[in-house]
Amino acid sequence: MILAIAIRGSSRAWDIDYEPVTDDSREIQRTWAQERNYLQGSASDWLPTTEAALRGIRNDCSKANWDGSGANPVSDQTISLTAKVTETLFTMLPRGTPGPDLIPEADGELCMSWSIDADRLFSLSIGAHDKINFAGQFGKEGGIHGWQPIDATNRYGLEESLQEVARHIGRLYIFATSKCKAR
Repeated sequence: MILAIAIRGSSRAWDIDYEPVTDDSREIQRTWAQERNYLQGSASDWLPTTEAALRGIRNDCSKANWDGSGANPVSDQTISLTAKVTETLFTMLPRGTPGPDLIPEADGELCMSWSIDADRLFSLSIGAHDKINFAGQFGKEGGIHGWQPIDATNRYGLEESLQEVARHIGRLYIFATSKCKAR
């Protein structure tokens, strides 16, 4: 027997409600999400750019006083965790979400920041510990700030840990898209 499936467009209907139950199926889902978001040569092609930025930060900020004002070094552990967070968020965020700015901080942590304008921005601070600090401002909707533990021991744990963060980042760009359509 031959089974044929017709897929119209580029969306996969089963992606929406699919709940992976094994490590293999989680890896397949992650690969699908990454391929869905990776539009080479487009504005969504930000994963290689962030990887290059992290290599630059490793080269320029891994020693104490890298800024000439007494900054703590950015550790390999912090860079590795930021790379994992970046890759995971890339697969979780809607297609077309711009990439973050990566900024080394004087305390040895890394900041990932998304901004539309002075009233609409969201930032994460990632260090060599098991939590992320975040803050966001969403125009008239108000702002948020807090911290959240993250489980970076495996991809599934990290995806679970970043669900709220991905939702907040998405809030920035849902508003911007609807505002552009209204014009």
